[in-house]
Amino acid sequence: MIYLILAILFSTAIFVVMRLFSRFNLDNHQALMWNYLTATVIGFVMSAAHGPVTLPVSEPWFPLSILTGFWFILTYVLMVVSSQRSGVTVTSLSSKLSVVIPTLFGVLFLKEALGLTQTTGIVLALTALCLVVGGKGKNQVKTEKTTLIVLLPILIFFSTGIGDVLMKITETKNLSEDLTPMVAFIYGISFLFSLLLLGYDLAKGKSKWQWKNAGGGLVLGAVNFFSTYCVYHAMRVFDNVVLFPVYNIGVVCLTALAGWLLFKEKLTWINYLGLAIAIIAVLLITMTP
Repeated sequence: MIYLILAILFSTAIFVVMRLFSRFNLDNHQALMWNYLTATVIGFVMSAAHGPVTLPVSEPWFPLSILTGFWFILTYVLMVVSSQRSGVTVTSLSSKLSVVIPTLFGVLFLKEALGLTQTTGIVLALTALCLVVGGKGKNQVKTEKTTLIVLLPILIFFSTGIGDVLMKITETKNLSEDLTPMVAFIYGISFLFSLLLLGYDLAKGKSKWQWKNAGGGLVLGAVNFFSTYCVYHAMRVFDNVVLFPVYNIGVVCLTALAGWLLFKEKLTWINYLGLAIAIIAVLLITMTP
């Protein structure tokens, strides 16, 4: 349980740190690169404490870790584009509702038990997510109804859900008690792709190198690494049908509260209703089927 709680706290911290990027006028892509570099370094330093670090080409999780690292940054790029084109609210809601994908994966492929009580809890969880995230109409942006704008939230839904499934598969492929080398390598792959993204920005003149972005990236990288590290460990304790709904609800609700306390973001009665339903959903989901 401690890993799940820590995963929710660290994931909430990610949103808080990224929320501060605009306040300090940081370049997102430069900070993202430093973020992945920091997470990689932390992972390999922690791995070195347990013994020599070697390239894990013979590990069963190696091929999937490359895909997972690529998927991390692909999802990030899609979310940035979707936030700009389709709106923050729609993008956030699409990413959170993707919880149904790893949940169904757990039931259909991992043969996880799903009773009536948990099913009711998951339905309430989806309802709560819609109310907490979708209840903030002021975050929506006006856009033209083009095919791309309609398609982007759908892509976010599947990319986020598939990313969760990839994490679960890599976890099942890792037979070692120490998950640190795998997490470090995944972030190392993400770092390489972030270099390509940043290089393109610099070459096209879309970005100007500034060292101040390193500060934000270092902080983000630390909380990002431990968020993923804790999620992977939580996967070894909880089934998908419990972990992902509770994790997503926890992050959304705690992020909403953090926005209210730290950034004076107003919550509507719809948001409060969603938070209340979320509590009920968590209680139902965590009950043994």
